[in-house]
Amino acid sequence: MTKERQIAYVKHPVSAKKKAELVAKGFRIIDARFKPKGADEIEGGGQKIELGTDSGAGFSDDQLRAAIKEATGKAPHHKLGREKLIEAFNALNMPADQEEEASNGLTRREIEADLVAMNVEFNAEDALEDLAALRDLEREQRA
Repeated sequence: MTKERQIAYVKHPVSAKKKAELVAKGFRIIDARFKPKGADEIEGGGQKIELGTDSGAGFSDDQLRAAIKEATGKAPHHKLGREKLIEAFNALNMPADQEEEASNGLTRREIEADLVAMNVEFNAEDALEDLAALRDLEREQRA
């Protein structure tokens, strides 16, 4: 079972400053077009943020099927079980570049999370290796 946390469904593109602010508050950022029906909404800094959960487990099968169809343009097989629907939904919520690995073995997501935790300013659009080097340098300086 995965730990659930709040997702901020925000219209993309998101500025690096806004992204860092939301990540620091514990949100996972997902494009608003993937917002499942029924997710709660809050206002955040002048930009509407829609909250859901990190796992598709909080949604009905119909909601999962609708979200998958909207994101891919193709409806999931009608006999697809709940576990596979949740797996497919969660895969859609995972940006592909977040799982890209740097030469130090860490993913972009892990590197960015470390930088945010250390209060280091960075540009999320920088190359993965540049972010990894920044992280490593900052960790060395703090040791």
